[in-house]
Amino acid sequence: MIPMFKKLSIVDKLFALLRVLAFIGGSLWVWLSTPLLSHQTSIIYNFLFFGLYSVLLYFFIFNFPSRIRQIYQITLYLDLVFVFWLVRFTGGFNSEFFLAFLLLIALHSFYFGLFTGIRVIFLSAIIYLFAGNFNIDSNNYMQLGLRLSFFFLVGISMGLLSRKERLDRSKIENLNIELKTRQAELEQEKNKLASILMGINAGLILLNAKREILWMNKVSENWFGPAEKYIGKECKNIFNNNSACKKCPTERTLKNGTIENSEIQCSLENAETRYYRITSAPLFNENKQIDRVLELVQDISEEKEMQLHLIQTSKLAAMGELASGVAHEINNPLSSIAVCVQELTDFIVEDLEAEKADINAIQSLECIKSEIHRCKRITTGLLNIAPRAEPRRVPLNVNELLRNVRLLLTYKADKEHKDLKFNLNNNLDLIMGETDTLSQVFLNLILNAIEFTPAGKSVEIQTSEGDNSFIQVKIIDQGCGISSQNLDKIFKPFFTTKPAGMGTGLGLSISHRIVKNLGGDIKVDSIPQKGSTFTILLPKYQEPALT
Repeated sequence: MIPMFKKLSIVDKLFALLRVLAFIGGSLWVWLSTPLLSHQTSIIYNFLFFGLYSVLLYFFIFNFPSRIRQIYQITLYLDLVFVFWLVRFTGGFNSEFFLAFLLLIALHSFYFGLFTGIRVIFLSAIIYLFAGNFNIDSNNYMQLGLRLSFFFLVGISMGLLSRKERLDRSKIENLNIELKTRQAELEQEKNKLASILMGINAGLILLNAKREILWMNKVSENWFGPAEKYIGKECKNIFNNNSACKKCPTERTLKNGTIENSEIQCSLENAETRYYRITSAPLFNENKQIDRVLELVQDISEEKEMQLHLIQTSKLAAMGELASGVAHEINNPLSSIAVCVQELTDFIVEDLEAEKADINAIQSLECIKSEIHRCKRITTGLLNIAPRAEPRRVPLNVNELLRNVRLLLTYKADKEHKDLKFNLNNNLDLIMGETDTLSQVFLNLILNAIEFTPAGKSVEIQTSEGDNSFIQVKIIDQGCGISSQNLDKIFKPFFTTKPAGMGTGLGLSISHRIVKNLGGDIKVDSIPQKGSTFTILLPKYQEPALT
């Protein structure tokens, strides 16, 4: 019985409590007022009737809870019968138990609503009049009218209150439904976001303004170790590399409030070296101040390896194209050597016969020496773009690199009747870079300029001081130029305007990436049908600060 009682609503429990209190209070009243009651037996039977149908009421409620409203409506008529006899036996219009009518009106108006409440008001008023045998005189006329007025006042007030309560409850239920819907949608978005974050196979690290780690996703933990190891510590503890802090994109993001990126090399705990691209994005608070920074960490080790393969492939392609020119450049000095050797032989033979020495022998030997050095410079030029075991950034003279490249390209330009001009500033500062990769950049760009320049025209290479931080290399051709719609595409991988089979579309992309990794940039100005100018900005070598 108790568990079933707990399933009732608060209002239903209050109804049950009122019935219990009414029965107990009525019983005590009958017991204490026995000498004064004229209809004692009838009143006792009336209370027994009340107690009996109240027990039956909750018997049906517990067994048929879905029909509780119909059961209450039936019980209303039994309650009216009970109150009718109670008022009838206790003085009619003068009985104080007329308050029971007010209680019934209030309860049913609130529970069932205004219209049911008005019906109960009229029923209660009629039954109240019958309970008093319509014994209305001048003494109770005003009192009766006042009591009936209270019937309407209480019933209508509780009915209106019930209507407002129902509207409020409906609104609350709708808000709860909407809240659950929003929670479900939020949970779906959360799961979707979690799936995306796991699916992108990239690390995410959340930092505060002090660059202390607040959160890491699972991918970051798989790469660098559990989050507990790094939470509350600075991000430099992850990468185990002080040089990574010099390129820190998060520092630039905190300073400029913009999205920044950088590539770093990191040695993991298992001694494995990996390359990562870090993109830092600022997160602003309500005061539009940077409160957090989100780092997107991408493992580009395989991309780096592929890039090296592409660079080497491009080198091999360029070397194949230059093979005939190199052969010609080597054959010319070797032919000269052969002639000089023959002349030297003849001179020596003549000297032996005449027993005298000739200055021609010495000149021939000098010629041999000069041509041998020429061959050495040509082969050195080839070696400068040959593959190296490990690229290393060192201070470089950009003019020396361009002179090496010129040795490889002069024959191709002469063969195609194109003038290759080098206008080099000999008072330039050193740059910081890698010999082989920069040679590859110059080779790619000058080759492109030669290929797109018509016969009889020239390609000019200039070096000069840029601003305080950069050296400037310009490659100026008199070719067909680049259309405006293609100007933004030329550095994209596999984009080429050459005929099919004549180019891979990787030369400019690789060159742009190499220069960017060195901290420089490549800019292009082009006028269709007049020519193009590629400007390469390379950072100057900075002397390390003395400590």
